[in-house]
Amino acid sequence: MPPKTVSQRPTSSAITYAVLAAAAVGFLAVFVFRRIYPQPRRGRDQDDEAPTRPETRRVTRTERDQRNLASRLFRNALLPPKKKTISISMKNTLLWNPSSDPDSPNHAFIENIVPFLHQLSKIYVIHLICPVSSEQEKQQILGLLRNSKLFSSKVIDERRVLFCESDEGKIHIIRHLEANVHVEGGINGEEVVEMIRGFVGSVLWAIRGGNSEPINWAETGEVKANVDRSQWSNVEICSSLWTSSLNFEVRGGS
Repeated sequence: MPPKTVSQRPTSSAITYAVLAAAAVGFLAVFVFRRIYPQPRRGRDQDDEAPTRPETRRVTRTERDQRNLASRLFRNALLPPKKKTISISMKNTLLWNPSSDPDSPNHAFIENIVPFLHQLSKIYVIHLICPVSSEQEKQQILGLLRNSKLFSSKVIDERRVLFCESDEGKIHIIRHLEANVHVEGGINGEEVVEMIRGFVGSVLWAIRGGNSEPINWAETGEVKANVDRSQWSNVEICSSLWTSSLNFEVRGGS
């Protein structure tokens, strides 16, 4: 009887050798591939050539700031310049009262005041302040402004017409507004000027307001210096609006 043939199974050591051989072949293949097709180095040399992260952020911020600055400059160039502010005591500057009865005032604009306000509004945002003794007087003044179309033509914003009951209230409003310029009028305006001059850019005290007639100093004995005017470095005293630097400014320096 012929002998039986027995199949030989691979031993564990043979399997191990086969795995190691395959790994060695794979490693060799990768080595040869990288030698033929070299990859970019990511070592120290490349890191030295690239800027550090803080420097990159600084450059980015600088460029962003420059762009923002250019944008602001361009935007501001397209916008109209911001207007200055002016507060005006209406009585004895813009208004006069022909009524002989102090309890029944009948206010009217001084001649040429309306066109003056039109020109003034091109330079300033106008605030009007007026002490009144009654609701009737207040409504009469508002009606005068409306009928002159100062509201509808946007020369004056009706919300910027402010009323009070006394000079103390007027002083409080002027101080709160802190306008670039305040216009006060009338012979008895000295105390108001003294009380507000530290709260505004400059004060224009028009003794006769919008009245262009010359002052008769002998008859009135007006503008007695009851306060120390040596400190009035920001106060201009003039006979009327028409002889003031403000009128010169409104007319464009002509």
